[in-house]
Amino acid sequence: MPRRLRTIVTQVGSFLLAGALLYLALRGVDFAEVIQALRRADYVWLLPLAGIVLLSHWLRAWRWQMMLDALPAVGRRIPVSEAFAALMIGYMVNYAAPRLGEVVRSANLSTRQHVPFSGIFGTVVVERILDAATLALGLASVVYLMRHRMADLHRVFVAPIAAEWSLLPVLLVAVMVIVLFVLLFAIARRYVRRSKRATTLWRGRIRPIAVSFRDGVLTLFRSRRRVGLVSSTMLIWLCYAVMAHLPFVMLGMTEVYGLSIVDAWSIMLLGALGFVVPSPGGVGSYHYITVLVLVSFFSVDRAPAATYAVFTHAAQLVLYVIVGFICIIVQGATLRSIKAQAASVESGRTEE
Repeated sequence: MPRRLRTIVTQVGSFLLAGALLYLALRGVDFAEVIQALRRADYVWLLPLAGIVLLSHWLRAWRWQMMLDALPAVGRRIPVSEAFAALMIGYMVNYAAPRLGEVVRSANLSTRQHVPFSGIFGTVVVERILDAATLALGLASVVYLMRHRMADLHRVFVAPIAAEWSLLPVLLVAVMVIVLFVLLFAIARRYVRRSKRATTLWRGRIRPIAVSFRDGVLTLFRSRRRVGLVSSTMLIWLCYAVMAHLPFVMLGMTEVYGLSIVDAWSIMLLGALGFVVPSPGGVGSYHYITVLVLVSFFSVDRAPAATYAVFTHAAQLVLYVIVGFICIIVQGATLRSIKAQAASVESGRTEE
């Protein structure tokens, strides 16, 4: 399948998935109640909420800067402001094209700071691994906090998966994939060794990119600012908990349903699973899981649950788009140039 057609099919598929999940999340909701709840909301808390969101991403940019400092190819400290701008532009792009935002922010910073793309992208991979590990620890804390609701957790999340898949087939598929990968790697390595042309290509182009990417991945271990990496990660997720709690205060749900910041922590972490699904910016998947959690575990009515999901997601979307556009303007760039940066990466023309 041609690359352009494959991209179109992928994007259309992600939007269809988002639409289906959004329908399931909002099915049966009285939208008149949603509108009334939004009208009654205390928007005094909107400014602090926006401040916490921006603070969390500034902390994320600071953490990224610490990883970038450990890149051998950098040789200087990249300003946090540059990392923050690239990050927000990437988040903005994610709402239009799932997962492309990571490529865009890496390409943007690579172009502006004249650092090999593969090294920067390696740090992004490490960052995602770190986030996944933190999310796993957070979900473990959710299991502890909701230990008295284990039956509900099993019924809502585990049982539907277990009904479709048993553990054995999954393990067999995983083993087959690993074996296939090892065989392909062995064949490719043998071919590279025997082929003079392939060897030249490997030494002249592929190997430098691979080494640069490896350097990016190893920044987590090479960084001398490990205390900063740990503390910034903890502060980022603390901000996320506050970001999840403030909308409950705005919508008056803390008094009606007794939702605390500890509950918001659990709801935020379970809702974060929605962003793993390849839908544009978590549209549909975030709404579906958040409504499901609020209704099933916290006895929240569907209309207030849907109001919370719609408000929190829409507020972030609007903020990311506004800040992303501001960053593009400050850089003196355009949407076309940002798109060209991503296209140059996809076609392998990015300077290494």
